[in-house]
Amino acid sequence: MKSSETVLKVENLWKWFDEKPVLKGISFEVRRGEVKVIMGPSGAGKSTLLKCIDMLVEPDEGKIWLEGVELTNLGKEINQYRRKMGFVFQEFNL
Repeated sequence: MKSSETVLKVENLWKWFDEKPVLKGISFEVRRGEVKVIMGPSGAGKSTLLKCIDMLVEPDEGKIWLEGVELTNLGKEINQYRRKMGFVFQEFNL
């Protein structure tokens, strides 16, 4: 596998809670070997973004790909891709 290979791609991701947009058209790529930081104040949508990436929370709009497979339309098949991701929860927070 090439080090420039995109392993995670998020495109135009939107999520609303009670008509309030929390994620507003988020787009980015992570290539193999890269490290990304998600940083912001409380309530900025960091945990919501990570939960959407793992499909624990379904995005309202946008698409997510992991190793070239679109996760946003997988249904129950998402579980095999969740095995490739890791999250640490502390008191239900990421």
